[in-house]
Amino acid sequence: MKLQGTNKTIIAMIDFIRAFEAKLQVFRNDIITRNYKYFPNLKKYMNNLDIHETADKEKITEEFMSVIDSLINEFLGRFSQFKELSEILKFIMYPDVTSFHKLNISQFDWLEIEEFEMQLIDFQSSSIWIQKFIETRKELELIETER
Repeated sequence: MKLQGTNKTIIAMIDFIRAFEAKLQVFRNDIITRNYKYFPNLKKYMNNLDIHETADKEKITEEFMSVIDSLINEFLGRFSQFKELSEILKFIMYPDVTSFHKLNISQFDWLEIEEFEMQLIDFQSSSIWIQKFIETRKELELIETER
């Protein structure tokens, strides 16, 4: 739901995606450890099962794990391109601190890499431009928090 609607930056959307992926892993771990703190109805059901119904408990746990694993795989598949672009997107927001060597600019075959690297060094050495980007990020953060 957080990805739907208008006026969302790509950075915010990637943050939502990362958060949901992390939550899915927490849910998975909750089922594995059988704590069920995120599944109170399941916990109640499992606690009400008889001792002789251990096989049922295992089957239910396996079914829940299967659903969560399927969700994780589906989610990773659908949003894999976002992960591939995340370093580039970080660079757009933080060009003053991003290392050139971490960038995967293979998608930008039109870019003259040597010239780009030299321009990035000049930019990252300019305290005026660095300050401008810090101010711009603060403004964007303010806009994001007001939503």
